[in-house]
Amino acid sequence: MESKNGKAATRAKNKYNSNNYDRINVLIPKGHKPDILAVAEAAGDSLNGYITKAISERILREEHQTSKRYTIIGGINGTGKSSFTGVLRTQSVDLGTVIDVDRITADAGVLPIEGGKIALRCIAECFENDKSFTQETTLAGYRTLKTALIAKEKGYYISMFYIGLDTVEECLERIENRVARGGHKIDEKDVRRRFSDRWKAVKKILPLCDEAFFFDNGNGFAEVAEYVNGEFIYKCEIHPKWLKELCESD
Repeated sequence: MESKNGKAATRAKNKYNSNNYDRINVLIPKGHKPDILAVAEAAGDSLNGYITKAISERILREEHQTSKRYTIIGGINGTGKSSFTGVLRTQSVDLGTVIDVDRITADAGVLPIEGGKIALRCIAECFENDKSFTQETTLAGYRTLKTALIAKEKGYYISMFYIGLDTVEECLERIENRVARGGHKIDEKDVRRRFSDRWKAVKKILPLCDEAFFFDNGNGFAEVAEYVNGEFIYKCEIHPKWLKELCESD
């Protein structure tokens, strides 16, 4: 039989829970409860805590999907940024206005400096109107960093998808193949310079990103890592050379 003190404690606990919490009954398919309990225990949570966190994270993701977004498609010239943008479109990712300074320059038939100015005007217009936009960029120079800083200040959700290849020769070969098909040319000196400085550029942008994903394009786009809470989390057993270099770079 429960003692008087025990009954009093139970009443106090029930009163506290009634004043501070709402109760939701959750039904799951028969036989799934042990699996969920095991996952919650592995995460260091109670079952209630794990479910509550899962719900909160789902709400947060859906809020981000409807908020203004700045999406960075990063990678050295020739890694396949424009092709990857096409892949994201097929997945119904909200890219907003897509801004690719190299393509803008080629399509407008102007010098790179003029193409850059056009791209900056497009970005400024997106900021002015609180519009989501996507920037395909090598991350070279300071422009992307400056854009990310403004986006963060204005409350944009920042996502980065970085595309990598192991060698600069692969990048140059793919650029030549693109030119042969009527695509735009990039000066080899610029490609080599951007390739040698690429990890410094990535490390400057990462702290501003709400999420960052890394894809290898050696043989089709394959997600190889995610950047979470300051750490690289490998997504598959294959770790390309460039990813190891990035993780080990200062």
